[in-house]
Amino acid sequence: MKRGKNPASGRRLQGVELMVDLERGEIWVKDNDNRLTPAELRLLAILYRREGRPITVELLAEELDRDPAGCGGGNPRFHISNLRRKLGHGPDRPVIATRTGIGYYLVPGAINIKE
Repeated sequence: MKRGKNPASGRRLQGVELMVDLERGEIWVKDNDNRLTPAELRLLAILYRREGRPITVELLAEELDRDPAGCGGGNPRFHISNLRRKLGHGPDRPVIATRTGIGYYLVPGAINIKE
């Protein structure tokens, strides 16, 4: 793991204490960086495109299975849990929220795309 370095290039998602480099699949949260798995990166992109609008676990699973890059499906709940941890999600800083009985959504304004 690299520490304290920001990516030199690539499309990025950025929030107050969060930056995601989509090309490298890396994230930085409060000076720590993590690598996203292909499935986590795919889920984050899906949630970002639907920011604020819930998507069901079933639809997330279908999207993962349909991925042309072949990241595979797996259990979206497992991937969401890992994404939350890597993105620094918590009660005082929600990033991916659950709408009970419906699904998951990216909290509006939690991250923004930066070119």
